[in-house]
Amino acid sequence: MWNHPPYWKDGDVESGPQALYPTMLESPELRWAFIRKIYAILTFQMLLTVAVAAAVVSVRPISHFFVSSGTGLGFYIFLIILPFIGQV
Repeated sequence: MWNHPPYWKDGDVESGPQALYPTMLESPELRWAFIRKIYAILTFQMLLTVAVAAAVVSVRPISHFFVSSGTGLGFYIFLIILPFIGQV
């Protein structure tokens, strides 16, 4: 259906006879190590987010703090706005 270049027959674009990035100076192993490092960081961040959310939901004093006091509500609003401030 689609006209693929001949180096897609093997299933791996980077292993074909034609160089995918002809001007790339570093080795592909370094690039894959960087990609693995990024995925490890993202996995750690997601696990930390799940752990904090589980603590807030399951520990009654923490959830009560966020809904019952003005300080907790202010802190909650700050935590919601913080990622937008970090993007700048």
